[in-house]
Amino acid sequence: MAHHLSAARALISGHGACSVPGSGVVASPSGAATANAYLMHAQLTDDSYRVAAHPGLAVIPVAVAIAEDVWKNCHLSGDRFLRSVVAGYECAGALADRLLPTVSHRGWRVTSVIAPLAAAVTAAYLLSFDDATAISAIGLAAATAGGPLSVVATGGDGWRLQPALAVQSGIAAMLAAGAGLRSGTDSMGTEHGYLSHFGARDPRPTANRRPAVHDVTFKRYPVAMYGQSIFDALCTLDRITGEISRLRISLHPFAAQYGNQSQNSAGSISDVRSIAVAGLQSFHPGLTLPHSADRRWIEIDADPEMHPLNATLELTLADASHYATAGNGDTSHWGATDFTHRCGEHLGPRGRDIAALALALPAGAGLADLLHRWQKEAVIVG
Repeated sequence: MAHHLSAARALISGHGACSVPGSGVVASPSGAATANAYLMHAQLTDDSYRVAAHPGLAVIPVAVAIAEDVWKNCHLSGDRFLRSVVAGYECAGALADRLLPTVSHRGWRVTSVIAPLAAAVTAAYLLSFDDATAISAIGLAAATAGGPLSVVATGGDGWRLQPALAVQSGIAAMLAAGAGLRSGTDSMGTEHGYLSHFGARDPRPTANRRPAVHDVTFKRYPVAMYGQSIFDALCTLDRITGEISRLRISLHPFAAQYGNQSQNSAGSISDVRSIAVAGLQSFHPGLTLPHSADRRWIEIDADPEMHPLNATLELTLADASHYATAGNGDTSHWGATDFTHRCGEHLGPRGRDIAALALALPAGAGLADLLHRWQKEAVIVG
């Protein structure tokens, strides 16, 4: 955690009224949004949409930072705050719907592609930009989008930092639009523009489509979203001891192939085999794993009939014992109780207090108490 806080401090540019828990610094909106986006993703505590996209890191830190920045001079309602969050999620979700899976197949990381626009939309809505300014914020943000998918299939911390820098560029685009800069006409839809470059499909709106925020999933375990089902499957088994000789994992093709599942990706954040080994070590420490460095004892089966957030596992031990299990990583059904419990797991009573204040916003409660508690939390953590 200490090195993540050091990195977050390094990402803070300029001082202001915005909080970054643990940093000991009050930051500018851009600095706070960037640092908090980094902290969300670096510790694998962010959410997901359509498995690979992480909209929350581009929306929540931006909404909180902007709200803190303007609070003293411009009273914001809880309703306005929540609508800006929904707008940011809708932007991210609509883009992910059009871009996935093609954007990944082309070698782009979808979060780095959608985060600048989602951040700009969140801030533009919260600040009540007129249509022309908001459109320019989106267009200018689109001009900064993109980051290689290779960061999730190689070593190092590039995967941790990349989304935060995408958020930073979205905030910069929003500020530039607010200062009067304008994007070009149809800058997103033109030839070689954002949509064609990242492989957007023709829009086919679904009748009565519910807001994207309702289809967001949340991580219970500190691994990639498609790894949640693997951890869930291993968690359901009673403790196993002995020597494992074979593990067969069945996943949806997108999960099986994401991040270039090759020998070059071994040990990376995206590697299914590494995720499986981490799960075995976490839930079944009494198992002896093969010493084979290439991990060929783990077989991965891409099954197009499976849900993208499900997995089935078959374990065979050296004594011929056999275990079969299945896991489900879909948490889009979570409600208020689930969120409160999750916040409590991370922060204890303080987390439950924050959850209660957030859950009270739709009922007309003021935003001031939530921001005050967030700022107090920043001091406590620091």
